[in-house]
Amino acid sequence: MDTRRFRFSAFLSTVVLNSGILLANGPRQQRIVLDPVWERLVRALSGVPFGQEAFASLAPDRAAAEAVFRALRERHLIVPAECDEEAELRSSFARRPEDSGRAPAAASAGPWPATRYGLPQRLSTAAAAASGAGETVRVLLVGGCVTQFTEEPLHALGRELGLDVLTDHVWPGPSGDLARAVERSRPDVTVYQPGVQPFLTGLFDGSHTCDDEERAHRLALMKSALTLAVRALADALRGSLGLVHNIAPPALSPFGRFDFAEEYGLRRVVAELNQHIDRCVRRHPHLMVVDEERLVARYGAAALFDDLVFPFGHHGGSVDPGDERPHQLPALGRALAGEYLACLRAHRGTGRIKLVVTDLDGTLWPGIAADDGFGWVDGDATSRWMHLGLHQALSVLKSRGVLLATCSKGDAHATLGVWEKAGGRLPLGPDDFVLHRINWRVKSANITDICARLGFAPDQVLFLDDNPAERAEAAAALPGLHIAEGPVHGFRELLLTSPALEGGRRTEEAARRTDTTRAMLRREELRGGLDRDAFLRSLDVRVRVARAGQEHLARAAELFNRTNQFTTTAWRTTVGELRRVLDEPATRLYTAHVSDRFGDYGMTGACLVRGGAVTAFALSCRVIGLDVAVPFLVAALDDRADGDRASLAGLLGEVVVTDRNTPARELFLNAGFEARGASGAHVLADPGRLPELSSLPVTVLSAAAAGPGGP
Repeated sequence: MDTRRFRFSAFLSTVVLNSGILLANGPRQQRIVLDPVWERLVRALSGVPFGQEAFASLAPDRAAAEAVFRALRERHLIVPAECDEEAELRSSFARRPEDSGRAPAAASAGPWPATRYGLPQRLSTAAAAASGAGETVRVLLVGGCVTQFTEEPLHALGRELGLDVLTDHVWPGPSGDLARAVERSRPDVTVYQPGVQPFLTGLFDGSHTCDDEERAHRLALMKSALTLAVRALADALRGSLGLVHNIAPPALSPFGRFDFAEEYGLRRVVAELNQHIDRCVRRHPHLMVVDEERLVARYGAAALFDDLVFPFGHHGGSVDPGDERPHQLPALGRALAGEYLACLRAHRGTGRIKLVVTDLDGTLWPGIAADDGFGWVDGDATSRWMHLGLHQALSVLKSRGVLLATCSKGDAHATLGVWEKAGGRLPLGPDDFVLHRINWRVKSANITDICARLGFAPDQVLFLDDNPAERAEAAAALPGLHIAEGPVHGFRELLLTSPALEGGRRTEEAARRTDTTRAMLRREELRGGLDRDAFLRSLDVRVRVARAGQEHLARAAELFNRTNQFTTTAWRTTVGELRRVLDEPATRLYTAHVSDRFGDYGMTGACLVRGGAVTAFALSCRVIGLDVAVPFLVAALDDRADGDRASLAGLLGEVVVTDRNTPARELFLNAGFEARGASGAHVLADPGRLPELSSLPVTVLSAAAAGPGGP
């Protein structure tokens, strides 16, 4: 608990409402609504210094005190006792655009904002008491009033997801202001919405008053401005996540039904803007696009935006024309808040689902395949298209690297036989699934077996089944298992919208994951009575090891972030951080590209050597059984030694024990290191104990042989 002394802000104003007490700091444009029971505490502590313990002792619910105190501190409603608020405000106002030596109209931020849009956050006592257990997520919103309207939905949705979301808002301004805001807020995610006034007003509202040449000129200027803005955002974030809004098309066009007749009609202008934003964002792996256009396609422009009532370029949320206050209806704020947090979860890999297990009869197809066959495929019924839609969604997930398996009641021989005979009539065939469990066992037992074979925990698995009783049995037996609830026709939307099923930018390794996993399972079947070395030699395992080039950083970051089993330190990173780390002296990042006679597994290993230590090592679970970890590490260290193994004496290695990284805990010992104490530290006291690569049962093409930039 913070032991400093605090006080309520000198600018605090309060309003007692029927539903609670509103606390506001006018100059800072900050406010919050607490339950009525907090009024007594506010009155008791106003005008006197106090500590956090005194605040907690007066709180109506001590469990909620810490979260409420933090919320008031974040909003400058409570400040340190010695804080000179007037001096801080004067310094802040001195940075206003109108005081910068330029006319306000010429300043990129526009006039200094005088209005706080959106509803104040309501922090109930119950929510505050529960929020302490959640992860804190800081969101910096850089944009106009639309982004301010997302603050309350962000707080509410965050609580539903078990997150304590803290928001900060700044209006778009010079790149230096943005960098300072990022440095001050230290956000987990920064949202950038291009300013409406400098960008959209001239393009949208004035488009009908100028010719195509002028519209093309304005479009080119906006593209140039967006290029600079996105670059400034990427630089300011230094590798942390940034989200860039694209532009939703208005529901109406100034050119009406003849928009097509204009060379630069509104439809073309929006399309080119969004294509340009995509190109700008693609250059930066730590940036993503918030796709307003897709939200409009899903929910409708009239439901989200206001151009049926307001001018095209206002670009705000749908409004109530009878309400004179600056406002918007909640639909857009909720939709955007959901996208912000979904992007953050997808980028981080939070709660990543790696396997979908699906029932067959009644779920993947109507009826019982062994009895009814696949005649339904030739019809035109609603159910036909619904099930084909589910097939297609699962096929999309397979292309992203999500594995598929079946778990269904029935006779395996009969079911698979009729399915195989269907041939190309269905988007998915039996070979698109890594495992089948079609029998009469309880489904939780089959799912447990599938998880054991593939090395997944239940919380990495999603189960699809049309039968509520089967879903309930699996849920009771396997805590943590994700289960799709509701009717089958809702499964497709879940599969295609859940951030837990998005694995980031598409990679070749992800697209091949089903094939490489099936190869891994065939290897296990082949093992039989062979001894370990003979088994590995029979597989013709090859490991190509090389120093990573810039083109490998995205995949390396993916390996460090997603590997939970063969990881020595469970280090999580970004492409930007990797790039900065590699600029350090005596730092090298190595990659491993693995193949055997069953398939090519792609880039499946990453090893970071910083100075005198191996600080991170990750190997995909798909190649753990090939015993390539030690050869990979030794090849990397041989390259690090530049031909002089003796120079490796004293090299350190660390193992940070997690609940899942058992396979990696012996890596350094197996490579000849010695353990130092019980902390996970290891040292290579005698480099002569490193194995010779030629003596190992796998073929290694070393980093020195492959050369920089491989594999």
